[in-house]
Amino acid sequence: MSDGPVMDVADWWMRLYSRRSQTGLYPLLLEYPHDSVEPAGGDYGVAADAASYFRSEWTDDAWPPFKEWPGLATPAATVTDADACAGALATAVARDGRARCLALVQVARGADAPAALSWLGMTNHMTAQELSAVLRSWEDRFGVRVVGLGHGSLYVSVAAPPTDVHQARVLAAEHYLTCPDIFYEYPEVDWSTYHEELMKDREWRFWWD
Repeated sequence: MSDGPVMDVADWWMRLYSRRSQTGLYPLLLEYPHDSVEPAGGDYGVAADAASYFRSEWTDDAWPPFKEWPGLATPAATVTDADACAGALATAVARDGRARCLALVQVARGADAPAALSWLGMTNHMTAQELSAVLRSWEDRFGVRVVGLGHGSLYVSVAAPPTDVHQARVLAAEHYLTCPDIFYEYPEVDWSTYHEELMKDREWRFWWD
């Protein structure tokens, strides 16, 4: 982990990201170098399952369009340019000053990073292992790549957003079950049109109180 902000941090992130398969180290942008992380051994929560988590969190009024849990959103037909999309988000996050520090995590895929670090950003809602399970599922279905972390923020790029309304509505329910805080803390987030934003966005930002 860097001791402080890194000059040209987005360039460094992309350089290290391109070499992750050779080094076994996955780069993460961090908001603060003193964020508390406790690297954990083990399987990074591979026993956790996204579908099981969503089903366990579902209630009768969890997401208004659906009376019952609708199952996982269908995967994107194809996922292309996931790495380029991740690089673009790293550039945007650094440019906007949302994260200027750098960490290297010994994981094969970014989705495993929260569990590997015992990250506490979402601890009031779910475990790091459950979050990593959800992120792995989104990696596989929508070309998501984890780019950065803050105290309670998570930045991920999205290479293959949903392309039809039903798929997007189901994915919106998954977002709510993962991070309900974004719907309560951000007044500009409209429950009824959130799925439409998911069909356009190439960045998902989550924030837990």
